[in-house]
Amino acid sequence: MPRAGSTLLQRLLMGSGVCKTVGEPSFLLRLLGLGGDPILRASTYSEALVETAIDDMRKAWGGFDACWKKGVHDMAVSIYNGLAGGFPYFLDKTPRYSLIADELIEVFPEAKFIILWRHPLAVMNSMSTTFREGYWEPASFDLDLYHGIDQLRKVCAKYPDRVHQVKYEDLAANPQEELARLGSYLGITTLAEVADKELAKGNEGKLGDPTGVKKYSKVSAASISEWEGGIRNWYRKAWVEKYFTGERAEFFRSMGYDLPQRMKDGKVPLGLLDGIRDWLYANRIMNRRILRPLGAKRRIRKQADKRGYHVIFR
Repeated sequence: MPRAGSTLLQRLLMGSGVCKTVGEPSFLLRLLGLGGDPILRASTYSEALVETAIDDMRKAWGGFDACWKKGVHDMAVSIYNGLAGGFPYFLDKTPRYSLIADELIEVFPEAKFIILWRHPLAVMNSMSTTFREGYWEPASFDLDLYHGIDQLRKVCAKYPDRVHQVKYEDLAANPQEELARLGSYLGITTLAEVADKELAKGNEGKLGDPTGVKKYSKVSAASISEWEGGIRNWYRKAWVEKYFTGERAEFFRSMGYDLPQRMKDGKVPLGLLDGIRDWLYANRIMNRRILRPLGAKRRIRKQADKRGYHVIFR
């Protein structure tokens, strides 16, 4: 998940001395998820035509999928070995691999998988402060907040022995304990020792957390609950109430993630003007990115009804 603390975990694994990594590789997003839903790819060559062509080949030859996945596996392993440069481990830390998580586990049976959880409202607040100048504009991140989380839930239930789950809050509060557990899973017996070390200054790439790398040189618990102050007006409160419902809310609570206490106590301030600013900003982004193209309103309604969240067309 984006903004879940994966760059922190990446920097900790870099400190082990046995793990190489490069930013957020991401390249498997182009090669897996061939069904096309919900991954919408923008391209100059018309992705829809490519999907149709691939579907034709699948129907013409029953071995297409297995051949494709073997090819992806072998190519990716060669790339990872090259990037590792002799290190025992290479870490591909790509937040939106949540979209193809099930397929990744199928294609790479020898790989280790780490799923990092964080309170979803903390994720949304971090998205707001990092990518939206502090404004609350969740529609652009629906893919992560809805489908991404649902995919991760499914793979954790389907492959309990293949994945190792880490909660960001536990990692930040008790790094030694969590790193010891993770080290046991990975076979890195000295990983817990990294908890007291200075963190790597970057992640060897351009993609990743642009704020935490500069803000923290060591693991810190300071960011665990600071997101609660982000639920500060009527607009944000209304979105949280809509999002935090049903089966999704039950799952969050089973993970120890609940509504902020002041929201339970009914003490979230009205923040009339602040909420209006959020609302205006969100609608401006929506109009600029989604509603301008011809026929987009109809497509938006259709896809939102189908998926349960908004998608963006360019």
